[in-house]
Amino acid sequence: MIEVEVKAHANDFNDVKVKLNEIGAERTGLEHQKDVYFNAPDRDFAETDEALRIREIPDESGKRIILTYKGAKMDEVSKTRKEIEVDVSDTENMTAILENLGFRAAARVEKKRVIYTFNEAVISLDEVLNVGKFVEIEMEAQEGEDFSHARDEIFDLFKKLGIEDGFERRSYLELMGVHQ
Repeated sequence: MIEVEVKAHANDFNDVKVKLNEIGAERTGLEHQKDVYFNAPDRDFAETDEALRIREIPDESGKRIILTYKGAKMDEVSKTRKEIEVDVSDTENMTAILENLGFRAAARVEKKRVIYTFNEAVISLDEVLNVGKFVEIEMEAQEGEDFSHARDEIFDLFKKLGIEDGFERRSYLELMGVHQ
């Protein structure tokens, strides 16, 4: 799967929430995400523009745990990347497996995320600890498929939300100074 994603800095979510309501977007969730990013033993993900993380999301049954690999960005204007995710049941054991394979924890990212959906898009209002506030819009494309239409739809949606600048291609790790 290809994740077509664009994010922009936000000072305040109030205007964005009003616009989301005006266009008929549906609020679908609130998450407190805790991510641990790992670096590989054989290459530096900061140099290859890849990411490997374990994400914990508390939910009504305890917590959801997701192992995610993200490939390098695929264009010059968005954060479009190959993404592979799998649910795991035990953070500590998954971490132990990665560490025994030579991976090492590189950074932690914590964020509060309010999630909306609109047509095929997922809109997230992110408050990232020690980084700031962002509006992130993503859509999915199939691997090998031209994703430019999805990217254009995302930028059109940003315009509907009154956001026409402040776009950010750097990852939260880059913004934290972990990946330069």
